[in-house]
Amino acid sequence: MNQDTMHQYDNDEVTRIIRRALKLSNEDIISHDELMETAAQVGLDPSIVEIAIKEERREYQKERTRKAALRRRQVGFHWHLWSYLVVNLALLLTNKLTPGPWWFHWSVLGWGIGLAFHFKAVYTPGRMRFGRCLKPRAARRGVTVFTT
Repeated sequence: MNQDTMHQYDNDEVTRIIRRALKLSNEDIISHDELMETAAQVGLDPSIVEIAIKEERREYQKERTRKAALRRRQVGFHWHLWSYLVVNLALLLTNKLTPGPWWFHWSVLGWGIGLAFHFKAVYTPGRMRFGRCLKPRAARRGVTVFTT
């Protein structure tokens, strides 16, 4: 017997093989009927496949929402960074053009601390620890708190 016919495949291998086969056949999508027919040929119960489709759609939507929220936070940080640079450059020029002691570094320092916390909240793992504490309170008010 052929070695490939005796091999058993795990879920990840099946997923990768089917994705590659679809890519090789230049088909990115299959219809619902084709999916159900393939599942039946493999011996999967159609009701379980329907449940899996619903769960996959729900998970996909949840991931899209999470990525969109992360993207909004990243854009917010970038706006914060640009305003920090522009305003502090203007303060540096003002301080340089006026007589007296140097004072602009205090705004750079103070605002820089806030900017560092904003960076940490957006780009580091475990970033919304305080957000988890807000979930129950926010749920009572009907507000959605996105944490990752």
